[in-house]
Amino acid sequence: MPEGPEIHRAANRIAKALVGNTLSEVEFHYKTVEGLEHFFLNKEVEYVKARSKGLLISVGDYVMYSHNQLYGRWTVNCSTTKPRPTNRSLRVLFGNEKNTARLWSATDIEILEPWELPGHPYLAKLGPDVADLAVQYDDVLAQVSNPKFARRQLSGLMLDQGFLAGVGNYLRSEILFDAGISPYRKTGSLSNTEQKELAKSAINITSTAYHEKGVTVPQELYKVLRDNGQTRRQARHYVFTRDGLECHNCQSLIVHTRLSGRRLDYCPICQK
Repeated sequence: MPEGPEIHRAANRIAKALVGNTLSEVEFHYKTVEGLEHFFLNKEVEYVKARSKGLLISVGDYVMYSHNQLYGRWTVNCSTTKPRPTNRSLRVLFGNEKNTARLWSATDIEILEPWELPGHPYLAKLGPDVADLAVQYDDVLAQVSNPKFARRQLSGLMLDQGFLAGVGNYLRSEILFDAGISPYRKTGSLSNTEQKELAKSAINITSTAYHEKGVTVPQELYKVLRDNGQTRRQARHYVFTRDGLECHNCQSLIVHTRLSGRRLDYCPICQK
């Protein structure tokens, strides 16, 4: 499933292609939006924004909300470029004279009026969006130290979009490693220093993933590992999907487990 950085990058690509331009072509091919093309056709795109793993496209008097979930994907092409052959199902097409944006295979798509956004079941519950480059450290720290999360184990809490929005499976492992905190800890057990480290790591690791297209280690290290024969999967992260390989910090072997029903990898020494 795409995580916050991937959705924010997609939003920026779509915004560059569509914002400020009039839609001359609109297609909806999903049961929740079919027949509503006229709301968007021949209207100007006002904004494209990511909210955690959701995406909002404002056109005229309406906003299209979509969530990629597991299989959804956005593509952006020149209007004269045909999309590559794919087994994915086309759900949405927005086109202007120069560019075409397409949403494939998503199953969570709605057309909303702006007043409905604050009360939307997904959007309303979101915590600070650490994939938003404008997120404030103080807001993230306040969430990490909020007593209402004190009894929650971090392995599960880190996937709760009401805690820190934009964090998914690989970011969970990477943030906890960077902060030096065990996934088995509860937020109520964290010292003030650990809370600050977790907030800082949540912002920094997610920002790195955004700028480096999913890579969470420094580029210098990534290039060395790739030059030494490691695959992108092995080289792009500190711990995630590196089970059985040595920790870059202490040379202990990375441990793989499943917590909250999802893959999680960590260093048993750096994250005691």
